[in-house]
Amino acid sequence: MKKYIALLLCLLMVVSCFVGCGKKEDETVDLVVWTSYEEGTPTYDVANEYIAKFEKEKGVNLEVVHYGRDLGTILGTALEAGERVDVFLLGSQQQLAANVEYTMDITDYITGSDMLDRAYPIHMQTIETYGEDEGRYHAIPTISSFNSFWYNKAAFEDAGITETPETIEEFEAVCDALVAAGYAPMALDGGYALSTFAPLAERYCGQEAISDMAFNGGFAEHEGFVKACQKIIDWKAAGYYDPSSPCEWPASQNKIGLTGENVMVYTGAWLPGEIEKMTGAELEWGCFKFPYDPEGPGTYSTSVSCSCNCINVNCENPDLAWEYLYYMCTGEADKAITDTDGYLINDRTMEPAPTFVEAKALLENTTEVMDYSAGLHANADIKTSMTETVVNLYAGVYATGEEAAAAFDAVVGK
Repeated sequence: MKKYIALLLCLLMVVSCFVGCGKKEDETVDLVVWTSYEEGTPTYDVANEYIAKFEKEKGVNLEVVHYGRDLGTILGTALEAGERVDVFLLGSQQQLAANVEYTMDITDYITGSDMLDRAYPIHMQTIETYGEDEGRYHAIPTISSFNSFWYNKAAFEDAGITETPETIEEFEAVCDALVAAGYAPMALDGGYALSTFAPLAERYCGQEAISDMAFNGGFAEHEGFVKACQKIIDWKAAGYYDPSSPCEWPASQNKIGLTGENVMVYTGAWLPGEIEKMTGAELEWGCFKFPYDPEGPGTYSTSVSCSCNCINVNCENPDLAWEYLYYMCTGEADKAITDTDGYLINDRTMEPAPTFVEAKALLENTTEVMDYSAGLHANADIKTSMTETVVNLYAGVYATGEEAAAAFDAVVGK
């Protein structure tokens, strides 16, 4: 397998001459940059435009290779082999943690600039967490992602809803108003079942308790977990979910754009752009965090992730590498690239696209992060079975919260 990967890497490096911003053999390459932009996409074209601007402004030559989704497959092998890759992208904070030995400590660059004012604090907090030492940084965040309820503002207005809910009680009032106005409040595709149930369970149990039960059982004895299961059963009975949910992705979520039957869905920041591309609908989107229980042990948090732009620890021109990262991840370049890609802008000093006005405020005010599974996936040996049990809960397999909680214990084997 290692020989195969090495061969693949060699072949890709040959191809890179054609894929990247090609350089003549007699030109000096000042930086080698690997990106995840997909050739043939509008984002690819915009990124290349700003890369060319940077080269012209600085009078430098960059060898930029766009690997698209293949970047994550080959990058680790390249770094381990000592391949020259001065600047590269890691897909998440977890990937940063796994590859931190190959990344340069860029704390002095960050603190010596206005990056801490431009980046979302919660992203810098999570990146710091995955570095070698507290207070040190090994990346600049990009491609922000976080879970929230995304909703069609027109439907909220039609139902007379003027404020987004914060508590579970307020959320149920919103759903009742939508049902009364003729809507099925929530879309639900099976792929989102776990990440939708997780925050509800966290609100009533706390993530630490859920993680413990994933190994040791006790779901049926935990009053909060039984309550969370019962909420799903009650919400289905009250018509809060699309009648056909959980659907095969993207059938349910697409109804938000195709028919307007469904109003909101709980998932990541890619959702508005995804629905627009698949349905052609141009909706006015809003978002809010999963509601919380003021008297419960959980938090008013959400799962947050971002990709990480890094400088190779062996980079011979780190000052230029930093200038390149700063240029591409802030200001005009950042806005043009992220707006084209349909994501929230990374530079919070810039005006976001209209779709992400509420998302910007949400992320700026997020101080706590929960795992997307809230601990239900803490036991890797039963991850698949846990997810299947959650899907069964939404499918109406269990008559009561107690019965559902017992099914989770059966998965653990306790």
